[in-house]
Amino acid sequence: MQGLCDVLRSQATARMAREVNDRLSAGQIPLSPGALPGHELVGARLVGQMPSNDIVDFWPRVSSGIVKKGFVIEYRDLEPPRTGIFDGLRIVIDPDVGFEMQCFLLLHLFGHSVQWVAPSLEHKLEALQSTQDRTHFMEVLRAYEFEAAGFGMQLMREQGVISHDQWYSDFVHTDWRYVERFYQESRIPPWHECIVTGSPLIQPSPLPPLKHRQVEVRFAF
Repeated sequence: MQGLCDVLRSQATARMAREVNDRLSAGQIPLSPGALPGHELVGARLVGQMPSNDIVDFWPRVSSGIVKKGFVIEYRDLEPPRTGIFDGLRIVIDPDVGFEMQCFLLLHLFGHSVQWVAPSLEHKLEALQSTQDRTHFMEVLRAYEFEAAGFGMQLMREQGVISHDQWYSDFVHTDWRYVERFYQESRIPPWHECIVTGSPLIQPSPLPPLKHRQVEVRFAF
């Protein structure tokens, strides 16, 4: 959220990601001074501050599209700093996260779910998990995040959501800056320092055929 990222496990350079994941789970990576922990931090994050009437219209359109693609949407109390998780079959969001952030998380985790259950994309996941060079790993990770964003934009198009491209694009670019700093600094950065506005618009990417299967649980924070 924050964007929104998956904590990725791999070898060599990606081993750093696994170590960070373990430290996050153990509560060993501190949040910035004065920040609230877990979902309380995320729930306060707003980039575009979408009007409430728009949010009320946005949520059912997007959630309906995701369910029709075969994914279950679920609310569950998640252990901080997790704000949402996915496992290839369902997308789970912590209900304490602010509603606007929930809208972004839903699209973000949908995009990643597509990546993990689309047979035609499986070869890309290998690079994500086995890249040893740190610089190359960050390039692969960026491509992974923005590919997921394109799938989220495609879902918006299919559901008739055509007036929130800038809102979504700003969230995506903000999320990437947040994720990038996390990997660079091995700590959760202050969200307000990562906010991007007026970013280049994310382009929709056609959704590939999906073969739903359970995968290792991955989470956004």
